[in-house]
Amino acid sequence: MAAVPWPIWCAVLAVTSAIIGGQWDISWHRSIGRDTFWTPAHMAIYLCGVLAGLASGWLILSTTFARSQNARAASVRMWGLYGPLGAFIAAWGGVAMLTSAPFDNWWHAAYGLDVRIISPPHTLLALGVVAVQLGALILILGRMNRAQGAERRWLRALFLYVGGIMVAGQLTFILEFTDRSMMHSAIFYRVVALAIVLVLCALARAAGGRWPMTSMAAVYTVLTLAFEWILPLFPAEPKLGPVYQKVTHFIPNGFPILILAPALALDLLWARAGDLARWRLAAASGAVFLLALLLVQWPFGDFLMSEASRNWVFGTHYRSYFEHPGWYSARNLFQPYEHTRGQLWAGLAVALGCAMVTSFLGLLWGDWMRRIRR
Repeated sequence: MAAVPWPIWCAVLAVTSAIIGGQWDISWHRSIGRDTFWTPAHMAIYLCGVLAGLASGWLILSTTFARSQNARAASVRMWGLYGPLGAFIAAWGGVAMLTSAPFDNWWHAAYGLDVRIISPPHTLLALGVVAVQLGALILILGRMNRAQGAERRWLRALFLYVGGIMVAGQLTFILEFTDRSMMHSAIFYRVVALAIVLVLCALARAAGGRWPMTSMAAVYTVLTLAFEWILPLFPAEPKLGPVYQKVTHFIPNGFPILILAPALALDLLWARAGDLARWRLAAASGAVFLLALLLVQWPFGDFLMSEASRNWVFGTHYRSYFEHPGWYSARNLFQPYEHTRGQLWAGLAVALGCAMVTSFLGLLWGDWMRRIRR
């Protein structure tokens, strides 16, 4: 643990701050509305950019001006500066995040105080967060691929932790497509496959060892459960209208998707795959992921629509203040995206193709990351 440099710990703290702030901010919008830019949730998000900038800036400047041959040997050169590849990526992400702040403030002033998750400033912010996460992963990976023994084990654990946060971030960004009312539609499975299969496969391939995907899924699950159970402990009251639901405490963002099951299935598959050709492994991985997710999430969706789930554990009784009584989720009904069984099967076939393609891309990306030394 002592051998892990402080910039890596700083990068890990940065991505942790971003996911906490992001979940808190969405809950703030659902419970209170956007009352001011200077909320604690916003500050937690942008702290990620500040921390990433500090860690990356120190690494780049110290490597450039200290002229240490060992440091330069483990660095890349960009614009006349030297530093680890991950530091340059994280630095760009920090700049993008901080640039999105005034853009977001202007957007709300121009188009309304409360908008959807996917908007131009939010997309720029999300790209910045992803860049910081990628930078942190590559920063850890460059050192991990050169390390041995206990240091490598610590770095691998941090790598999988950041990977789990990346999975959580991806699923946070697509919350509008993964509501429980969509769990019996193909769009739910297609969007989940597009969002996380590539990340799971790539980072598992790069990390190696046992249970990498299960570990990342566990990080996502624990974090999401913590938000689900802690946020409602704090009082909140809507400040925008119209108010359709009575809100007295923070509204969490939903019970975690059961990706632990497909992650575990993929780890078991990969442990027995041996030297299976990349395209064969990708095809099998996509099929196993989608099948495992369907087997657990489809019936779990039925449970989440039932009265048995309306408690503090599963939280389906929580309602955003702006949730209209006529919405499918408010009526505990599934949205009929596909009107016939044939349309549903066609949509699931597309989801299967997405899972297979993203698995293949993830394997390619992971093989590249295994060669990173800088």
